[in-house]
Amino acid sequence: MTQERFTEAEIMDHARRLADEQGPGWDAVMAEEHVGKDSGALRFWRQQAMKDLELKTVTSLDVESESPRTVGLDE
Repeated sequence: MTQERFTEAEIMDHARRLADEQGPGWDAVMAEEHVGKDSGALRFWRQQAMKDLELKTVTSLDVESESPRTVGLDE
């Protein structure tokens, strides 16, 4: 399985949105990080963002599987 590559900015932006929508909010996550407390929250939201971005990325296999096929027709 090939892994899609996303920029750090895309990952962090998506992590910020997810934390704001589904979690404690991005400010709370970053406050713990700035204090130097390694809560794992930032890693968690980055991982969630990566999973979400990968799920939303359409691959060529997805497109091929959804494309109509002609069967039994000779040219």
